[in-house]
Amino acid sequence: MTSTGGAGEPWSLRAPAKVNLALRVVGRRADGYHLLESLMVFFPLFDRLEITPLESGLELICDPPVTASPDENLVLRAARLLAQTAGVSRGARLHLTKRIPDGAGLGGGSSDAALTLMALNRLWGVNLGLEALIALGVGLGADIPFFLGGRAALVRGVGERLTPLPVPLTGELVLVFPGESLSTRRVFQALAGRQPVGRAPLGWPSAGADLADWLENDLELPAREISPRIDMARGALLEAGARAVLMSGSGSTVFGLFPSVVLANGALRQVAERHPDWRVYGGGILSEHPFYSHENRLQGGVL
Repeated sequence: MTSTGGAGEPWSLRAPAKVNLALRVVGRRADGYHLLESLMVFFPLFDRLEITPLESGLELICDPPVTASPDENLVLRAARLLAQTAGVSRGARLHLTKRIPDGAGLGGGSSDAALTLMALNRLWGVNLGLEALIALGVGLGADIPFFLGGRAALVRGVGERLTPLPVPLTGELVLVFPGESLSTRRVFQALAGRQPVGRAPLGWPSAGADLADWLENDLELPAREISPRIDMARGALLEAGARAVLMSGSGSTVFGLFPSVVLANGALRQVAERHPDWRVYGGGILSEHPFYSHENRLQGGVL
């Protein structure tokens, strides 16, 4: 769509990455969608979304581009879906600055789309509740409901069933993206028929629990068979002192769990120096989305 005048003050928003501390594939629906159980948290690696109100029309600038056409980008698709569903005639200019690697198992595109739904729902005064937003989001991507929920959660079904964790989780992570994007579809195809059965339902850690005891991912082994770089990233993190390592989502990002900020920072420097072609990130687990956190309430156009 083409915009037509009436630009207001822009909102500057942050879209966080996610990390799967646990991910199980527990079944498959008749329509082919896989049923999951996952323990998901936020991580302080952010895309930036700047939204400028317009009288009408939707525009998207993505820097750098992640799709062949802006029409394929989840941000623009989410904005159009909300406008069509709610009968909104107002518009917005959306400027997305990408830092979360694409195809890395960190949910960057889903995070961007969820933030778009949350922000435009407020900006346009649509005021849809969480369940209605989730119903829109799940059709665009399985991780979108988690980001819409705004809290670390146990996620079930095809991503639409959220149980917020009763206690905040803490832990220092170092993430390694070894420079290779993986196709989620290909990883699931490689998993076919190999997921464990007869397991007790996934729960969540209690306050002060050792997160190393909870790390599991049914998709890791098939992903490692597709991409040897995952094993290289695992080895680099273990060599740097990680207590435990795991692939996030469908990969190829691997994260290491560390007992302190000092040790995590040292590991980050070591891995980055030895593997300058990789992208390495460090930070503590976040249990709340910055859109909803108290210190990031809308003030002066910044959220």
